Amino acid sequence: MTHPTGTWKLEPGPRITLQTDKIGISSLEVTAPVTGGRLHVVQSTVALRLEMSLAKLKASNFLMQGAARALVKRFDGDLLIFDAEGEAAAVPWAVSGNAKAGQVDVPMSVDATPQPGDAPRQLQLGGTVTMEDIEIPIPGLSGINSITFTIDGNVKLTPA
Repeated sequence: MTHPTGTWKLEPGPRITLQTDKIGISSLEVTAPVTGGRLHVVQSTVALRLEMSLAKLKASNFLMQGAARALVKRFDGDLLIFDAEGEAAAVPWAVSGNAKAGQVDVPMSVDATPQPGDAPRQLQLGGTVTMEDIEIPIPGLSGINSITFTIDGNVKLTPA
């Protein structure tokens, strides 16, 4: 199967959604805007850099938004940078790396699908990330120390 090769910029603006399963009595949905990044594809390798503003995150409800922003502030994580690589042999591309925001550094894997496949103008992102050893500053959720998020979003691409 052939796939596109080249380098593209990720356009700022679209929001990426992170959704949890149930945590305590509810689930948490957080969105954060993309601030930039890059996609570089050669014959056998895909490299993705995704940058998101956690300072501008929005949560599914007021209580959770306060908790999410408190976590960001506690760990000095206003900007999340995800650098990942994977093989280009099959689409969707499975890329793995670390997502870093301030003092937080967690492994993350994302499926990236170029659309359209021959000359991509956008990149569909999906996958999961598990954060371990995290304290959630919400009464009643203090015993939670591991959260798994499902990631979903579409990012516009422009040739670099």
